Amino acid sequence: MPFQLEELTQVLITNANPRRELHGDERVRAIDIAFSLTGENTLLDLIEPGLREHHYFNKALKDGQEGLPGVIIPLPNLRYPRLTKKYNYAEKEKWRGYRFIWDWGTEGAHVDFTDVVLANLHYELSEGGSVTIMGTVQYNGEELQDNDVYGELSGLASDGEIYMKLLAPAELVPVKKGYRAGKPDTPTTPDAGDGKNAGDIFSEQHGGGGSDDDTDDQAQDDEK
Repeated sequence: MPFQLEELTQVLITNANPRRELHGDERVRAIDIAFSLTGENTLLDLIEPGLREHHYFNKALKDGQEGLPGVIIPLPNLRYPRLTKKYNYAEKEKWRGYRFIWDWGTEGAHVDFTDVVLANLHYELSEGGSVTIMGTVQYNGEELQDNDVYGELSGLASDGEIYMKLLAPAELVPVKKGYRAGKPDTPTTPDAGDGKNAGDIFSEQHGGGGSDDDTDDQAQDDEK
């Protein structure tokens, strides 16, 4: 299961970057919201099962001792303490289709955006069994045309901690250049990626090879 925060979770907002993106001839509002979440190293299972055991172990346990079924054994010790403690997960990859909910507690959800992008997912390890997971939520949907909502999101970093959910899509979809929230991806050129150029496509559609003028030009070139 992709990384997500299914339950309402308190996170620290480390940066909020309002900006403009160019989509065709239109400049649209967009925002990047960077967050961090610190807790027990069981949080690593939210990124990928087995990641906790990859980085941590329990050196106090006797060799060969088996854990009890259904009981999570504390793994407080770094397995490779001399390696770096900061890791990028799927470096430079971005995924769209997430749902981002910023909750104000008793007042309910303040924003509820769909087709959000999750980018820059990374984490930092600490001896003793705590980790910090960090990522960036990116969005450029129509809801940002609301000045109040856009302003409040832009000021999130000054608020510090907020409660949010981040729900993953059923299948991760990589972000393509020109992504626009709520709109399907479309190829930038016809038959992109099939190895054919515009001349090949024209020839197929109009019955074969080039024009007589093209043939004459080639003959003249051969004579030179």
